Amino acid sequence: MTWNEFKKKVQNFFVGESSDNIDTSDYAEGESQLNDKLKEIADSYKPSYDPAKGYGDLSELLPEEIEYVYREYEGDDEETIKNNTNQKYQDLLEADSKIVNDKYDVKVGEVEGKKQTANEETAIKSNALNDKYAELEKAIVNNLIQRGLFNSSIKSSQTQASQEAKQSELDSLSADLQKKLGTYDAQIDKLRGEENVALEQLDLSYAQKLESEIQSLLDKRAKEIASINDYNNKLKEKELQYIEDRTKAIEAQLAQRLKDEQALKALENKNGYAGEKEENYTQRYNLAFDYYNSLPKNVALKMIQENNQLQEYLGNYFGKLLANISKKN
Repeated sequence: MTWNEFKKKVQNFFVGESSDNIDTSDYAEGESQLNDKLKEIADSYKPSYDPAKGYGDLSELLPEEIEYVYREYEGDDEETIKNNTNQKYQDLLEADSKIVNDKYDVKVGEVEGKKQTANEETAIKSNALNDKYAELEKAIVNNLIQRGLFNSSIKSSQTQASQEAKQSELDSLSADLQKKLGTYDAQIDKLRGEENVALEQLDLSYAQKLESEIQSLLDKRAKEIASINDYNNKLKEKELQYIEDRTKAIEAQLAQRLKDEQALKALENKNGYAGEKEENYTQRYNLAFDYYNSLPKNVALKMIQENNQLQEYLGNYFGKLLANISKKN
């Protein structure tokens, strides 16, 4: 039976259908004061055992969730790993390439020095030949003058022969120089070829090392992320399990409280209140009875049935109050 149905039954049994027309407004303030006093008495009662508060509330004792410390990957992303490793091997390659370049520049420089020396030696020999033939031509002229043949055809033929001999020796010097320079140029080409091969091998070697190290770093990163995810997933499982266990524990506690409350109510309904609780509820009852007993019967009964807080304050004594007030003349 609901509270409204119960009130209606009380109304019909004790008061009659005409109670709806009873004006209780003049007594409203007094009833409000009564409720305040009943609340004070109820609040002053501290039960030695209350099924609802007899032990710690798990919903308060157990936190709603556990503060787990989740791990985060703090390493570089893939792009940063690739860029950093590329820069590392680019710097190494540049350093080693410079060593190769410097090595072959020294060798090429030595050959270039030989070329310069050959040019300088040929120039000296050429100058010496020119000087030698210049002196020879002077001697020819002096000899012809002494012999009175300076203007003869002999001068022209001897001078021509001298020039041809000089040119022949100069051509021979030039040919020797070009041969030497050709040999030196071939040596330089060979050295530059060796240098290019060395640089290509260096490029290939570092490209392989770069690819291998990037893959190794990416594999290491993937394993670390997988380990972190596995760790975090296990924490998440613990978190969900804790929430589930907490919910079950709270539900079990609430069910036990309800069971305890029902058992206590059944015991009190059978045997009545006892001890301090009996004294406190008796005090509440006496206060309520004194007030409603001072009112006209029909007014009191109507106000009792409309006072929604009264049954909570009086508990098992509520029915006693109704019965005793209904006996009024």
